[in-house]
Amino acid sequence: MHCEFIFDQAGLGKQVHRPEEQYPPEFMEESHRLATWLEELSQRYGPRLSIRVIDPQSPLGILKSLRHWVRRYPTFIVNGREKYTGWDRDTLDTLLTSHV
Repeated sequence: MHCEFIFDQAGLGKQVHRPEEQYPPEFMEESHRLATWLEELSQRYGPRLSIRVIDPQSPLGILKSLRHWVRRYPTFIVNGREKYTGWDRDTLDTLLTSHV
């Protein structure tokens, strides 16, 4: 019993919340949609395509957003020059096919 009290005092006895409980459902749906989409692209193009996911709130993400004038997400930067923003698979696939 004494050990339980010590764990509670240290915050270790508290229930841990899962990440999906900390974010709005819309965010979780878009994250899942993007992850599925990136997995499909990776399988389709294999080693010919290198995918880097950058958190737009990280220092690197802020720098990239400013450099490429990104204002909405998801945005895909292809070969460091061309960009596509949105969820249209055909448009992104056409852009990728022209560079891969």
